[in-house]
Amino acid sequence: MQIKKKNDIGLILDNFSSFAKWDASGKKLYLVFADNKRGGQWTLMNYGDDRFSVHGLGEDYQDDRESFFEERNSVVTFLWNHRAALKAAVQPTT
Repeated sequence: MQIKKKNDIGLILDNFSSFAKWDASGKKLYLVFADNKRGGQWTLMNYGDDRFSVHGLGEDYQDDRESFFEERNSVVTFLWNHRAALKAAVQPTT
């Protein structure tokens, strides 16, 4: 999948279930991708509606809690800033 503009990220969010895995105990969809800035990973989560959150985890750090995005534009901007890692995570493996 190409990510050349923010609308492409919107399509990923609209079809999140196609890219994400299901966490039955947490009742949420999640997608893990690299945190290239801090050397760990991000987990993007969706709770079945339009609520998205993110959590970072690495060898030398762990975010205290999930950070929820108040509006869709905020999650799009966050993912735009991490688009290379996001693209690698949503690429089909063949």
